[in-house]
Amino acid sequence: MNTIGIEHNLDRPRIRKLLTIGLFASALTGIGDFLLGYGEGTAGGSIATRVMASAPNLTDWQMIAGSLLGFVGIFLEGLACFAVYRLMADAAPKYAHLYRAGIFGYIWLAPVGCHLNMGILNLTYKYLLQADEALAAKTADLLFFGFSQPVYLLLVIFWLPMMIIQFKAFSKGLTPYPKKAKWFCVLIGAIPALVLSAILGPDTALGAAIGTMFLSFGNAFMFGGLLAAMPKRERFEEFERDKNPREKEPDEARSHVLRCGYAFLKE
Repeated sequence: MNTIGIEHNLDRPRIRKLLTIGLFASALTGIGDFLLGYGEGTAGGSIATRVMASAPNLTDWQMIAGSLLGFVGIFLEGLACFAVYRLMADAAPKYAHLYRAGIFGYIWLAPVGCHLNMGILNLTYKYLLQADEALAAKTADLLFFGFSQPVYLLLVIFWLPMMIIQFKAFSKGLTPYPKKAKWFCVLIGAIPALVLSAILGPDTALGAAIGTMFLSFGNAFMFGGLLAAMPKRERFEEFERDKNPREKEPDEARSHVLRCGYAFLKE
């Protein structure tokens, strides 16, 4: 497995640092999401215009600042996911290999292709709507279905296997964490935000903002939960000791053969 310079050891302080960065990045992205979503929705016909329903009621600085904060935050979230990669790299290299591929896809697609792109679409739709409503709706459809939707679908292809692999690695005990840590995942953490958004009303400013933040809630739940539940250093050392004998078996077997051969020659 090509690690591209990433060490194969359970460096607990570094993993802790990455999880802390992930929690900070989730808060940063959440602020960006809130800014992009905090506006009352307007009636929209197509899927694209419904996605951008809040755009006419958003200020320019909201869309620009929200997009840039999310761009930086999501990129940092992707880097922080290497904490989970390092947790499973030795005990489950095949899982880690696939998970790492998902991280690269996430870093490649999510910051620009999803978050920054959504800010640009909202800003474009807002100003076109002031000039010509029909032109704004047509442009929104072309931009959303021609550019945004393909990126979203490709991102899901990278991101969803990451979530499945992470759940399986923790549930099978392939990390130093207890198996119940499998529940610290993005999808579970996102549910309360979606429920709260539905209760408040997705067309209200607050409801729309919280609904836009649902993945940020999920990431904060994952990084924060793993950070809070991180086992002590002794558990990391115990996990490495349990793993190392299996790795050393071939060398020990060869040493045993050499010792027997040497004893035979002496006789």
